[in-house]
Amino acid sequence: MPQGDVQGVTKQYKRPLIVGLFLATFGELMIFLIFGVLLYPEGNLMSKFLWTVLFCGVGMGSALGTIIDLAVVGRLNGKAAIIACTVISIAILGFGCNFLCFNLDQHFHYFGGQDSPRLFIINGIVMSAIGGALGGWLLFTDSGSRILDKLGV
Repeated sequence: MPQGDVQGVTKQYKRPLIVGLFLATFGELMIFLIFGVLLYPEGNLMSKFLWTVLFCGVGMGSALGTIIDLAVVGRLNGKAAIIACTVISIAILGFGCNFLCFNLDQHFHYFGGQDSPRLFIINGIVMSAIGGALGGWLLFTDSGSRILDKLGV
């Protein structure tokens, strides 16, 4: 395989990991700031930060990027890929991670899962849908790919 082809394939598989990590970590940082600091400031801020940004953001962003690599890269493009990324994100982050965190929050009382369970669950599902659609658009459309190229991703 020529060197240019290897670089293109490498970039094709690295991008979902980078985008997944960035979007999940950014989303978790917003959850930390809004729910963990502003709305529910009680509790240890370092523990809240580690839970949201480090474990959930990095862990679930990596898992999301890997699943997109396995299920979407090289198979889908455009609208179909955006839909697939959105569905994957909702399934992994919006339901899997969100319900796990909701159950953990019942014990730790960090993010308002007891006071506002609907808000907790709906926020996670909506944020994962928006992030999945945005990630799919960035990764699998020409206009999104141009943005990633400009950013050096």
